[in-house]
Amino acid sequence: MLKFLDRRVAAPGEIIFKEGETGDKAFIVQSGIVELCKSSQAFAEVGTNAIFGEMALIDGAPRMATARAKTEVTLIVVPRALLDNKLKGVDPFVTRLLAILVQNVRSMADKL
Repeated sequence: MLKFLDRRVAAPGEIIFKEGETGDKAFIVQSGIVELCKSSQAFAEVGTNAIFGEMALIDGAPRMATARAKTEVTLIVVPRALLDNKLKGVDPFVTRLLAILVQNVRSMADKL
């Protein structure tokens, strides 16, 4: 399925998305390294096969961090419509559990 999704290439230093923006897609790192920053402070790096930006798709809240390419990166773009379509047939308990998990992660991140 991933081979049918759009790709995006970002140059070193390029902002992929900014903290506080509305999120309409998540990303899977096909190659390269992405740095995640909160209030201009780097707190994580993600590399090949990692997914980021997914929380905004699950709970609709603004992006909790800025994502910036540390190296040249190739990203697989996962649009909100794809996730919504995949979650249509899922037990409502599971979708609610996902939302609670995202809320808990956001709450912990706010305390950092």
